[in-house]
Amino acid sequence: MQHAKEKVKDGASAAKAKTKVAQAKAEEKAETATARSHAERELAHERGKAKVAAAKMELHQDKALHREEAIEHRIHKHGHGLAGGYGHHNKHGVAAAPAPPPGAGAGAYYPPAAGTGHY
Repeated sequence: MQHAKEKVKDGASAAKAKTKVAQAKAEEKAETATARSHAERELAHERGKAKVAAAKMELHQDKALHREEAIEHRIHKHGHGLAGGYGHHNKHGVAAAPAPPPGAGAGAYYPPAAGTGHY
């Protein structure tokens, strides 16, 4: 669901950026048409390019913000990456057995803890 929300937000941001780009190009065209000299036309073109670049950069920043929000949502929803986290869970939703104590030999056998889903 979060991925769908992210895609919708990205689509809205892209539409907004396209509108800004089209508006910048129209303003550039109008400025170029009213320019009296070659230097003024070049200046109008540069302003237009700057506005287009700003719109694209804003789109890039919006998308990055959407990704960040999605990642934060996943972290808070599932508890991954939190300090002192909830531990690793197996497919049955039960916490995995603790690691053997340090110094235990390679051949030492520790039976699984009761209720861990092992049969």
